[in-house]
Amino acid sequence: MKRAILVSGKASLNQEIKSMLSLADYQLLAITDNGMEALRLTHRFEPDLIIMGWNLRGLSSSEVLQNLVVQHLCPIIVVLTQEEQHVLTEVINEDAHNVLLYPWRLHELVAAILLAEHRYTRETENSQQIQKLEEELKTRKFIFQAMLSLIQQRGFTEQSAYAALRKQAMSTRKSLRMVAQDVLKGLWVPEQVD
Repeated sequence: MKRAILVSGKASLNQEIKSMLSLADYQLLAITDNGMEALRLTHRFEPDLIIMGWNLRGLSSSEVLQNLVVQHLCPIIVVLTQEEQHVLTEVINEDAHNVLLYPWRLHELVAAILLAEHRYTRETENSQQIQKLEEELKTRKFIFQAMLSLIQQRGFTEQSAYAALRKQAMSTRKSLRMVAQDVLKGLWVPEQVD
């Protein structure tokens, strides 16, 4: 069973969510109406889902939402009542994974949870892909800089510079990036092969 934290100061809303969460295969770990406490509980329990209302004590709901989104620990669903619909644009701009307007039906809560989980998973995958591409780009920059150094300072051609880096990487069992960094630091300089 997955675990959830409920951050809301509305008792009737809390009771309704509490009764519905088990039907959505979630165990409720904690309920709080305090923004600071919500952040503390999130770090302590590392929940699979956070459902939060908008009127909180301590930190404002907006600040709590910003913190949770930046930390990217789990999906976040914001529940708004009819009176709170004026903040809908703000909630969307803060990148909550889903927004649910109260009152709702059980199937709407389940759908909101599934959509929030899906969005969170996609964000995580996209973030990992971006990190991977950034690392590949850094590696290419190091290799290019090392090749340029060999071409300018040692008279290598582009092909021979790359071949020398590759040969050194294979013989030392290092990555091309590490060999390129060694060249840039002056730790290894290949002999020019005619």
